[in-house]
This record gives sequence, structure tokens and C-alpha cells, in this order.
Amino acid sequence: MTEIKKLTKISLIIIAIVGFLFGTILTFLYDMAMNPEGWTNPYYPRFFGGVSYLVSIFAIIVLRKKEWEEIKLTFAFLFGLFLPTLIIEIAVTAIFGSTFQPSTVLTFLTTTTPLMAVLLVLGIVTYIKQRS
Repeated sequence: MTEIKKLTKISLIIIAIVGFLFGTILTFLYDMAMNPEGWTNPYYPRFFGGVSYLVSIFAIIVLRKKEWEEIKLTFAFLFGLFLPTLIIEIAVTAIFGSTFQPSTVLTFLTTTTPLMAVLLVLGIVTYIKQRS
């Protein structure tokens, strides 16, 4: 049995914090902080906020485990969730970017997309280092 490395625990703490922040912003503060475009369908962002809360809860639960074999699949799911989200974020920015306000495009390009990319890379690096 392989013990969980310190880098894996740090990455799980980071994903728990980021998931909680995304969940709070998208679920409760969507109209105030995330809706400069005036969209009338807030259900998708609130749904993703709920998923972000679940990711955060799973990360906290996984942190309590001691062995890598117990958390391997959940760890891959937690960080694998960022790949389709990142693809969707880039596609939405590329397709609908011309209809957004410049501040919204700037937020996508400087905050959410790079953060998701960094978390995805962190998850991949952590997974590779944990396996070896």
C-alpha cells in the first residue's frame, strides 16, 4: 500500500478551497458578481456551483484517507472534471466572446480559464508523481 504524498494532500486542499469559492460565487452570488451580461437563465451556472461544492466536499473526504489506492479513482475524477470544463470555457469564449462585454472576456481570459488550466496541470503532475 502506498501512502499519500504531501503534494497530493496540498493539491486536494487547493481544489477544496477553489471548489468552495466557485460554488459560493456561482450559487449564491451569481446575479451580483457573475452576470454582467444580463443572462436570463441562471440555472447552468448555479448547477456548476453545486458541482463545485460537491468537488470540494469530495476533496475534504479524500483528505481523511491514508492510502493512495483508496483515493486514486476519486482523485482522477476530481481533477479530470477540469478538462471538459476548460474545453467548454474556451469554446464559449471563442464562439460568444464577441457578444460579451470586454470585462467579461477579460475575466474569462485572466481568471477562470488560467485557474482551471493550472488546476488541471497540478492534478496531472500530482497524479504522475504519486504513482512513481
